Amino acid sequence: MIEKRTNLLISIIIIIVFTAILTSCATQAVTYEIPVFDIPKEVFTTLKVEKQDIHDYERINLDAQSLGGSRGIVFSYSDFESATLLVSEQNTVVKEGDVLAVKSDKTLEYDLRLKLEDLELKQLLYEELYRKYLNTGEGYYDMQLALSDMELAQFNYDKALEKLETLQFKAPYSGTVNKVVTTYKNEKDEFNNQYKVYSVTYYITPDNYSVSLQITAAGYPYFEELGYKSGDTLQIYDKDGKIHNMIIKSIFTRTTELAGSKIKTAFVYLEFIKEEGVDYGELIKYALFYDMTLAKYDDVIVVPVSYVRKTSEGKDFTYVLENGRKVPRTLIVGNKVLNGTAYLVLDGLYEDDLIITGSSFE
Repeated sequence: MIEKRTNLLISIIIIIVFTAILTSCATQAVTYEIPVFDIPKEVFTTLKVEKQDIHDYERINLDAQSLGGSRGIVFSYSDFESATLLVSEQNTVVKEGDVLAVKSDKTLEYDLRLKLEDLELKQLLYEELYRKYLNTGEGYYDMQLALSDMELAQFNYDKALEKLETLQFKAPYSGTVNKVVTTYKNEKDEFNNQYKVYSVTYYITPDNYSVSLQITAAGYPYFEELGYKSGDTLQIYDKDGKIHNMIIKSIFTRTTELAGSKIKTAFVYLEFIKEEGVDYGELIKYALFYDMTLAKYDDVIVVPVSYVRKTSEGKDFTYVLENGRKVPRTLIVGNKVLNGTAYLVLDGLYEDDLIITGSSFE
């Protein structure tokens, strides 16, 4: 027993000695410092969403119909016709619609004379039967038949007169005749017979100046809604921003088909409503403008086109800032406005939302 205890003690002492020796020979531990990196923070720039009123318009340049000076108006007739120049003197002042010259057509003139004589006879017969009916109370039906005959004769005479009026050459606008020049050229008929065609040119300095306004397809719906018509007043402005009142002389509408849909445009012809002290001949040498309203929207939200993106499924969205985080927001957009630079937002954005427009790291 004593021997066992002695051996155990000796073994313990040996282990302790060897442990001490090994510990003294071991490599000392090295301490390392772990570096700490600064993580950049993303900072966003935003656009605050606010409701607004949109007046979308297109600036249209007006085309001047006259740049000042005399304008040549041509009236033609041939050897087979004759013409009477009612106005041929220089410095003659004419009004719009005044007859300057008349072609003669013997057949039409004879027809008109016959119809006038017929009308006069029918009028006399009706007056006679009408007096008889008033005095005696008799002949009512005869009087009614005479009235119908007279009305028919009046209709025929008016139609013949309309044909004769087509031979009249009228001043298209008011002004002063500067000169009248007559020329001719030789032509040949179907049988190779030579004849002359005369051209009479009236040089008239306008008393007023006109411009034309072309209404584009984009602006036509709103223009139609305004209900403009001949005789209405429309305002334009010059290069200096001064407003000028114009009277609408005529409106011509044109409809064309494109890709199965009908597109409407219009041409509006205008004349100045004159004001004292304005040199209109000088004014129309420079640019004149009209702001054509395309659409008006009140109290709406819009988003710039550049901030609207599409998902792989084709849905529209934009990024907004929520609680400091960049979050995609699905949008339902409508028409483009502000000359195509923005969309109307029908759903998805609300007042005070912050649209992310860019970012940087700090």
